[in-house]
Amino acid sequence: MLKSPSPDQIKTVRKALGYTQKEAAELVHVSLRAWQLWEAGDRNMPANVWELSLIKAGLHPLYQAINGGVQK
Repeated sequence: MLKSPSPDQIKTVRKALGYTQKEAAELVHVSLRAWQLWEAGDRNMPANVWELSLIKAGLHPLYQAINGGVQK
């Protein structure tokens, strides 16, 4: 089970994927404001939203276990 991410983790992953804050928020069906608060560290991102973000981006740790580290 994943834990809630730090604001730096949220921002780093979003930028690595080339998403704007708005695009990242839409990806997991939350408001832009919620995403902004998470990145600013004003609120903690729920672990389930973080996990959904990683799943949709193809970065979830289980993908490495299942695919031997190779995304398909």
